[in-house]
Amino acid sequence: MRRSRGVSGFVATLLLVSISLSLSYVVYQGVSRLSPPSEAVFSNQSMSLGGSPEVVQFQINASSATTLRALEADDASSGSGVLYFNGTAYGSSPRLCAPGATTFFSVHASSSGPLAASAAGGATWIDGHRTSSLVVGPGWHEVMFSDAAVCQVTLPGATTPLVSFPGPGLSAVPFSGASPSTGFLLWVPTDGRAHSLVLVSDGGVDRLA
Repeated sequence: MRRSRGVSGFVATLLLVSISLSLSYVVYQGVSRLSPPSEAVFSNQSMSLGGSPEVVQFQINASSATTLRALEADDASSGSGVLYFNGTAYGSSPRLCAPGATTFFSVHASSSGPLAASAAGGATWIDGHRTSSLVVGPGWHEVMFSDAAVCQVTLPGATTPLVSFPGPGLSAVPFSGASPSTGFLLWVPTDGRAHSLVLVSDGGVDRLA
């Protein structure tokens, strides 16, 4: 009888240890599923390019490859349409250009070649260069129109221009580079005053200004 009780006690102890380990594993799995994913660490550099309106260039570096989702400028967001700056405040619109405002967005080139952006009565920037045509490589490229009533963008190798938003090869998030990537460039029109600029990506939130 004593031997039987000893064996029974040993078996019971093993069962308790097994149950405890199983419960610990279940709790750990539950916590790990609820834990937020690790966020990327961002490093930003900014430089004013001058001009009218003033254009500020931002160089963003991320610790891991990330995809940009939106740019929030003050109370406006690229999630609601193409961003514009009217000289004092930011807003969003379904138009690629507008009189009295500077719009900025990005287009995707699937091949290398000249990217053309033409505007009736307004100024044009491509990847921070004040020009209506620029030879670019594959990837996303930022286009900016200032005080233009009519505008269009023609991608390398394309015969049909982009004239409205939304559309294929268009993104309301203004940036230049690959996606996803660890490095991006973007240009923002401003008046030199303090504005809130927040870049939202799947790697986290990056406050530019």
